[in-house]
Amino acid sequence: MKYSFILVKEYIKMNRVFQALKLDYCTVKTSYSKLIMIYFISILLGLLTQPIMPIIMIMFFCVSFSGLTFSIVERNGCEKLYGILPIHRREIIIGRYLYGFLSGIVNLIISIILAYIIAILSKQQIDINTLSLSITLAFCYYSFAVSISHPIYYKIGFSKSYIFITLPLYLIILLIAFLSEKTNFVETIGQDLQYFANHYILFLLYGFILSVVMLMISAVISYGVFKNSEL
Repeated sequence: MKYSFILVKEYIKMNRVFQALKLDYCTVKTSYSKLIMIYFISILLGLLTQPIMPIIMIMFFCVSFSGLTFSIVERNGCEKLYGILPIHRREIIIGRYLYGFLSGIVNLIISIILAYIIAILSKQQIDINTLSLSITLAFCYYSFAVSISHPIYYKIGFSKSYIFITLPLYLIILLIAFLSEKTNFVETIGQDLQYFANHYILFLLYGFILSVVMLMISAVISYGVFKNSEL
């Protein structure tokens, strides 16, 4: 009997999480038409350069779309709506991060499909090692950018922190520059990439795990900020 009660309780929690996820999706779904332009531009660039270009470009611009929920909620004063709904703050956080994660996965799949379409149209071959490298780095960057920006959005709001959307990219560039100067980072990373070129499935797996860990840590930080905020 006690076990059945726990199952019911967990089901109710998960149902509220998916309700929060669905609410975020309904909030921004009218803005998804803007993604079509990004898809179109990435196809053109892919035809002019390399078929893998959509993977890099789409995931880069998806970072800005991950903050649309914050922007729309803030602009329309919908914070109080979340306050009166029978959803706990922890479930709102989980729903929003889950939405961001799934949105990234969907756009990654779309970008891979576009890459193969471009390869067929341009009669080019896609190297599996280059593809796996592009997929892993693009999704890791997306997850890192979301992990950095979401806690900031929760802390000071979207309108005041939109400039931070480029912060992850600058942090990566500065980190690479610093490591390159102080260590043999370039040589080491070159050796690692050579290893993973022969074990691309392992590279994809490590990249996926790293992305999930970054998002989970960010979600905990966001909850710590959000639970003390006023709706």
